[in-house]
Parts: sequence; structure tokens; C-alpha cells
Amino acid sequence: MPRRASLTLGDRRESLLAQLRQAQDEVTGLRQEEEYLLLQIRQAREQVRYYEGLLALLRRDWGKTPALKALVRKLD
Repeated sequence: MPRRASLTLGDRRESLLAQLRQAQDEVTGLRQEEEYLLLQIRQAREQVRYYEGLLALLRRDWGKTPALKALVRKLD
């Protein structure tokens, strides 16, 4: 029977440390991506609020609540 090459304790430790560093780097990258996505969501919500405010102003200024398609046609 051929004997399997076994890793020494030091080799296993180094391998595990390398995997730990790789996992930590991945976690750091994912946290940065999460922060970026949260910023994108916050900006998108601000834009929605802004355009909803504009829509409310248009409806108020025109004295009625027309459908969105009608508002867009009037702006063209």
C-alpha cells in the first residue's frame, strides 16, 4: 500500500493561517461592497423623494391630480 504524504503540523498551521487571511480579506471586501450598496440605496431613496415632491408640486400647481402619463405629456 502506498503511503500518503502527510502534512507536518507546521505546514497545516501555515495553510490554515493563509486561509484565514484570505477569508478576512473577503470579509473586508464584502463590507466595503455593503457600504457602497447602502450608499446607493440611500441616494436612490433621496431621488425618489425629490421626484415625488416635484410631482406633488405639479399636481398642486395644475389644481388637479392627473395621471402620471398626462403630466409627462404636458411636460413634452
